[in-house]
Amino acid sequence: MKRILVSHIYLPIIIVMLIFVFTSCSTVTTLTTGIVTIDLDIGYILGIGLGRPSDNYYIYMDGIYQGTMTGSGALTITDVLIGNHKFDAYNYLIAGVSFNLYDNEDTRKDLKYPINGYNHCSGTVAHVVETGINYVTIPVYCTPIE
Repeated sequence: MKRILVSHIYLPIIIVMLIFVFTSCSTVTTLTTGIVTIDLDIGYILGIGLGRPSDNYYIYMDGIYQGTMTGSGALTITDVLIGNHKFDAYNYLIAGVSFNLYDNEDTRKDLKYPINGYNHCSGTVAHVVETGINYVTIPVYCTPIE
């Protein structure tokens, strides 16, 4: 009798445990990030012409510095949350961020300010990031420094 009682207790416990194991394995997780590759479309610069490949551009996503690129290169940002984001490009540093960049010995070599101080170039674009690879082109326009 004791043996029958024990088998009736263990069998339901094992069945419940198996149900939990199999239902937890069927849960599907969705990706919540994407990869963004940024390119620049540099407009006409007074006195220089189209393009400015020798100048560095500082890239920001939602106001946070992401990296530096030249006008002829591309920048890839991984693990970007899906949703709407604002991307900015400047050929000059934004106040506050420049101090952090200058203190970093590795980044100090990459810093470059506008060529001959003649033009400020900047551009902004909003983009909805989806899972997978996203391509963002930031249109950049330049104005003379006054």
